[in-house]
Formats: sequence, structure tokens, C-alpha cells
Amino acid sequence: MKPASLLRWYPRAWRDRYGEELLALIQDTLDEGHPAWRLRLGVARGGLRERGRQARHAAAASVRRRVGPDRWGTVLIAGLVCAVGSGQLASAPLPARAWQAVALGALLTTVAVTAAMVLLGGLVALPALVRFVRAGGWPKIRRRVGWAAGATAVAGGGLAALVLAAGARSPAQVNAWGAYWTGLLVAGLALAVAIGLWAAAATAAARHLTLTARVRAFHLVLGAIIPNAVSMVVVTLGIWWWATQSSVTLLVLAVTNLALAGVLAPKKIGRAIRRGRRLQAAASGATIINPSAQRTHGRHRT
Repeated sequence: MKPASLLRWYPRAWRDRYGEELLALIQDTLDEGHPAWRLRLGVARGGLRERGRQARHAAAASVRRRVGPDRWGTVLIAGLVCAVGSGQLASAPLPARAWQAVALGALLTTVAVTAAMVLLGGLVALPALVRFVRAGGWPKIRRRVGWAAGATAVAGGGLAALVLAAGARSPAQVNAWGAYWTGLLVAGLALAVAIGLWAAAATAAARHLTLTARVRAFHLVLGAIIPNAVSMVVVTLGIWWWATQSSVTLLVLAVTNLALAGVLAPKKIGRAIRRGRRLQAAASGATIINPSAQRTHGRHRT
């Protein structure tokens, strides 16, 4: 067995970085030109340990990416929550007990806070957007904005019709009306499409905007907070359903989502804050950062 063949126990990325050093160490400890069995066993054990470590890190990274709402998962959840929540609020009776009123207030508060954060993110970037449009950039995003506006009109009109229909019936009649729930599902999916189109339009416009490092750092933090805020809307919606329908299953699901958000949210928000600080520190000598220019510069530097 050649000494170089022992390196195959280690992952390729590890060999590319440390292979020469390990090979030199092996050659220094050869026994009559051949690796001793103890050396072979030690290298094999170390290689398998390194492969296991990398596999664990890859699995953990995959779980972190997939657990909790990602960008498009958040869009889908937001659309369904807007549709189902609006329909249920339209047909639900007034809270009969104090704790039901508290549950409804918590739901409305989380919805208002989430909407305010989305609006705040747009307002912060509004001056840069105005400069972009005045400079002749509107044709670059006109089609995306048009599609998003059209989808919003269609979804909003369908949802408004369902809400009006639900308001004319009692909660028992609404719950027994199968066509109503089918319409809510379709309206929710339509709203999700509209929200997704607006997100795509905003992303396309952001590529052309010139933003300060502070604004970009603020958007990083908002991007971590908003998906968790949507999760809190789902939690409070589940609690409100439990309060009005006495469903233990909904309460268990709400508490489970709350516990999951409590574990994941601080980590994601903390990472976003650290990235924003690094971004501002890297741009401390410049007043503005153009995202497209920064990516191009990074490619040339690499």
C-alpha cells in the first residue's frame, strides 16, 4: 500500500486542504518504506471520524434550512392565513368571554405588527426606489409590478366576495358549507401567488437600488424577523380558534409552533444582526453600496 492511498479515507475537501501535510507526516513515520498497520488503522480511524463530522454538519445545516418558514414557505403561509383568517373573523360571533377577547386581540396585534414591519421595510428603501424610477428605471420593473397588481386585484376580489357571503350566514352554517372552505383555500393560494409576485418584484427592484450599508443591514434583520412574525400570526390564530371552538388539537399545534419559533427565532435574528454589523463595518469607508456592483467586485477579486 502506497502512503498516498491512505488519504482516501478522508473527504476530498479535507484532502485538498490538509492532504500534503498528512502525507508528509506519514512518510516521516514509514517502517521500511511501508506504513505500519497501526499507522494504517490510525489514519483510517481519523478519516472515518472526519467524514462523520462533516456528515453531521451537513445534516444540521440541512435541518436549519428546512425547519421553520423559508421565503416561499412564508409567502404560502401568509396567503392562507389572510384568506382563512379573514373568512373566520367575518363569520365569528363577538367574543363572549374575556379570554376570548384577549385571544382575538393577540391575533389582531400580531397581524398589525407583521404588516407594519413589511411596510417599514418598504418605506426605508422608498427614497432609493424613487431615485431609481426618476432615473428611468420604471420599465425594468413595470411588468413584474403589473402582474403583482393584477394578481392582487383578482385574489382580493375573490376573498372579499367570500367574506361578504360568510357574513350573511351563522358560524354553524359557514362551517357546514363545503364550497365556502374550498373557496377560501383557492383564495388563499391566489393571495400567496400575489404576495409571491410582489416579493419577486421587490427583489428585482432591489437589484437596481443603491442603498446605504445601514439600510441593507436593517433589511437583513427584517428578513429574519418577518418569517417568525408570520409564524406568530399562525400561533395566535390557532389560539383564537381554540378559544372560540374549544379544540385541544389547535391549542397543541399553536403551542408547538410557539416553542419551535422560540428556539429558532433568536438564532436566525442573531445571525442577521451579526451579518448586518459585518456589512456596516466593511462599508465604513464608503457611503453607499450597490449590491450588483459588490457581487461583481467579489467575483473579480476571487
